[in-house]
Amino acid sequence: MKRFVAIFAVIFALALTAWASTEKVLWNFKGGSDGSEPWSNYFISDAKGNLYAATAAGGTYSAGTVFMLSPAGKETVLYEFKGSNGDGSAPHGRLAFDADGEIYGTTQGGGTNGTGTVYRLSPKSGGGWTEKVIYNFSATGADGTAPSAGMTIAADGTMYSTTPDGGAFGAGTVFSLKKTSKGWKQTVIQNLNGSSNGGFPYEGLMMDTAGNLYGAAPTGGTSGQGVIYRLSLTKKGWVDTVLHSFTGQNGDGAGLYWIDLISDKSGNIYGATSFGGTNGTGTVWELVYSETKKTYSESILYEFGASGSGDGNNPYGGLAMDSKGNLYGTTLYGGPSNIGTFYKLTKQGKTWKETILHSFVAANDGNEPTGNPYIDATGRLYGMTQTGGKSNLGIVYRITP
Repeated sequence: MKRFVAIFAVIFALALTAWASTEKVLWNFKGGSDGSEPWSNYFISDAKGNLYAATAAGGTYSAGTVFMLSPAGKETVLYEFKGSNGDGSAPHGRLAFDADGEIYGTTQGGGTNGTGTVYRLSPKSGGGWTEKVIYNFSATGADGTAPSAGMTIAADGTMYSTTPDGGAFGAGTVFSLKKTSKGWKQTVIQNLNGSSNGGFPYEGLMMDTAGNLYGAAPTGGTSGQGVIYRLSLTKKGWVDTVLHSFTGQNGDGAGLYWIDLISDKSGNIYGATSFGGTNGTGTVWELVYSETKKTYSESILYEFGASGSGDGNNPYGGLAMDSKGNLYGTTLYGGPSNIGTFYKLTKQGKTWKETILHSFVAANDGNEPTGNPYIDATGRLYGMTQTGGKSNLGIVYRITP
């Protein structure tokens, strides 16, 4: 009887997964000249619908790659990092296109001092791409160390990003990079102190129409559980304002890892915490903007782990929002196999309903998704997993909700 019950449970779980899953594996990373382990990376696209991202490892030199995936699912490796002779290694975070179609990103390691780089990929007229390191982080770490977030580019071409280490207090920096007649000039616009204004940010920056920068840090704040901050440029320089400090208590979240922020038309900010909430396995939250008070108040939209073992746990990535205001994201763990989920949150009145669109379950499927999902013009969603797939080196997947 026990054996029958166990078999029935397995069949039921597989049937439920088949019904819920809308996932298609578009690419299995192979290593070698191909990339592998796209930890914390996620997609941008061009006008033709080609997707671009980086892998933290793989390539001929095992130092990571930048690749393109066509709408038909064909992969092209644009660049293989060498990790030597001044080149970068271990690219992380979101890529960015400038107005000329050049691609910019960051590497955690490599460069002249082994402390990371900012690089540019330029398309060649006859095909292919040329890479150039445009900034090497210093040996002292005063300008930041191990950038992990990719670049945000303003309308005037100035780029902004963060480092999780280095700076005046050793707890990371926010910096700008601007092209001058003498080359690229890097400026630290904020030193994070690890306490009151947060610390150790792995996340990128969001920019509003006024040029304000918004970011997340996994530690610091009033309870040490992470903050959301805003940097505003004034005549006296950049002014840092902490918009919310997470507490990890009474259902609040704690810790933000690889969470790039998004916002809606009303200026409300959305994201996730990797821990905290009633079950200690993470939350999805909204910072609701008050136009009259010019302040933000936190609203917890969802707490992971509420629906038992089938729910996701510990999101290590942010959100995407579709045209109807639905939110999408991933969790690193949870689901029937405890190797991650892809979820949807739909607003119903004053509450939000979670739907698991896919639970990662099998050897040929992905394991442990991270980063923000990408939504194409037709509403299909894309992402990557750190491991899993045919070679256990990660996959690119597509979900049609």
